[in-house]
Amino acid sequence: MSLRHLKIFIAVAELGNMHAAARKLFIAQPAISQAIAEIERFYNVKLFERLSKKLYITPAGESFLFYARHILALYGELEQEMHNKIEHSQLNIGATITAGTCLIPHMIGEFKKSYPRMDVRVSINTADYLAQELLHNNLDIAFVENVYDASDLIAEPFLDDEMVLVCAPNHPFAGREAVSLEEISQDRYIGREKESQEPFVEYMHLHNLSLNISWRCNNSETTKLAVMNNYGITHISRLIVKKELDMGSLVEICLEDGYRLVRKMKMLYHKSKYLSDPLMELMDICRGLEVTLPC
Repeated sequence: MSLRHLKIFIAVAELGNMHAAARKLFIAQPAISQAIAEIERFYNVKLFERLSKKLYITPAGESFLFYARHILALYGELEQEMHNKIEHSQLNIGATITAGTCLIPHMIGEFKKSYPRMDVRVSINTADYLAQELLHNNLDIAFVENVYDASDLIAEPFLDDEMVLVCAPNHPFAGREAVSLEEISQDRYIGREKESQEPFVEYMHLHNLSLNISWRCNNSETTKLAVMNNYGITHISRLIVKKELDMGSLVEICLEDGYRLVRKMKMLYHKSKYLSDPLMELMDICRGLEVTLPC
């Protein structure tokens, strides 16, 4: 027995004709006859009397019709209730500073077009912290630029994140066509909270050079303000400083060796995570960011 059997039976009972039921349900007439016969065999009852090529519902058929209608009505309520719960449920998102500043507002705006009443909660933190939250099921998904090494997490690349060296407009490097790594090493550098999070540090080490880190900032706004006030230079995501570069309040520094770093933003989620429709919608939005993200 299935819902299909109930729907077929109700159509036959209401129309009084198997051919009419077949047309209404877009099912071949033999399939209609077979479904009615299967119900009758299953319950060992006669649902219809067939007299002079006409169908007459039996008392057992009337009882069956009563329950069939109620079952389908309850199933419809179940479907509606579950869809409402999905629409009103909560989605917990994690993001690093770059993703949280530059991508999350646009992503949530797009997501809300499909799920306007869903409660979306965002946690901005380091990739290491977000990975632990994913492992403890406190987050549904996280958007990071650094991969956390955990076998239980899946990291799916979705967007290029170009890093640029920047300085203030009145900095000596601002009017230069190119600058050497030696000169960079002698200037003041605005660093991140952890040196391990500085991709430029490793590159300098490869050339037996180090950075003169005079400041350490744990957020992008403080870093940008420090550079704009000419307290030093920094290496930062182009997404973070795009507006300042366009306005001229920050200037890009080009290196003599043509160094350029492009890393991938990644969606991070548990390998056993159930990917609900809302979560898959958000992931699809991420995959399309290269097209939909405002320039």
